[in-house]
Amino acid sequence: MAERKIPIKIQRDTDEKESISDESDENDQSNKMSQTMEQLAIKPGTKQKKLSIQIKSSQENMVNQKYLREYDVFEDRSKGTLFNGNVREKIILAIDRAQDENCTPFMTEKSKFTPLSMFRRSLHLFLKLKHLINKDNEFALVVLNENSAKWHLNFTNDLRKLNQEIERITQCDVEDTFNMNNLLQEISHHVQVPETDSDEIAPTFVIRTILLYGRSYTIPVYKPDINIETILKKPYFYFDVLFTHEPVDRSNNCNNIFEALQSLDKKGLSYFFPVCRDTRRLHNSMAKLLAHPLQRPIQKLHKF
Repeated sequence: MAERKIPIKIQRDTDEKESISDESDENDQSNKMSQTMEQLAIKPGTKQKKLSIQIKSSQENMVNQKYLREYDVFEDRSKGTLFNGNVREKIILAIDRAQDENCTPFMTEKSKFTPLSMFRRSLHLFLKLKHLINKDNEFALVVLNENSAKWHLNFTNDLRKLNQEIERITQCDVEDTFNMNNLLQEISHHVQVPETDSDEIAPTFVIRTILLYGRSYTIPVYKPDINIETILKKPYFYFDVLFTHEPVDRSNNCNNIFEALQSLDKKGLSYFFPVCRDTRRLHNSMAKLLAHPLQRPIQKLHKF
C-alpha cells in the first residue's frame, strides 16, 4: 500500500513580511534611542540648565513641598559627597521650655498636652529607638529659657538618666525675642566638631543638634558671628529643627520664625519640620529625624 504524502504549505511570504516588519521596528527603536542619547549627551563647555524636580507626595507632605527649590542635577550631584557610614552620633537635644499665653494644646482622644509635654513624650520614644539603632550614640541636653540657653546635661548614653532629666524640665514664660547666638555659643563651648583629611575617611563621630522650638510669637534672632558661622559650615555638624506652632495667621509670627530658623542651615543638609498642633505629625517628624545625617538624602529631594 503506497504511503500517502501530505503536502506542507510553507508560508514564505508571510514569514518574510513578519521578519521585515520586526527588523523595521528594531531599526525605529534603535533610531529613537540614538536620538535620545544624543539629546542627553553633555557637550563640553556648554552651560547646563537648572531643572526643577517635581515630587509627588500625599497631602500630609504638602506643607514641605513649598520649600522645594530648583536643583541643578549636573552641578550639585557631586556636592556633599561625605563618608556615608553609620558612625557614632553625638546628638544635642535643645528643648524649648517656654510656653505662649493662651497656647493651643495637643489634643488626643482622652486628654490634652502642652507643647513641652509632647516634646517629652516624643523624645522618650526617640531616645529608645536611636539607642536600639546604635548603642554608642550619645546625647546631651540644652534647655531654652526665656531669652537664653543653658547647657543642662553632658553627653551620655544612659537612657534612664536622660529621661529623668527631660522630665525635670519645667515651663517658663516667653519674651518678644530669643537670642540664638547664646544657644549656638553654648553649643560651641561644649563640642569639638571632628575633621578628616579626606571625605573617604570615616570620622570618629558626627555632631547633630536637634532644636525643639515651641513658640509662635517669639522670633529667634541670630546675628552673624565668625566663630558660629565656622561651626555651622563644618561638614560633620548638622542643625535640625522641629518647630511646633499655633495655626498660622496674621496674629502670630510663624512665618518670620520659619525664615529665621531655616537661615541657620548653611549647607542645605539639615532637616526642618514645621508642625502645627497635630500629635500624629509630631511623632512622624520625630521618626524622620531618626535617620543618620550621613546616610539620609537632602530633604527637598526626599519623598517621605
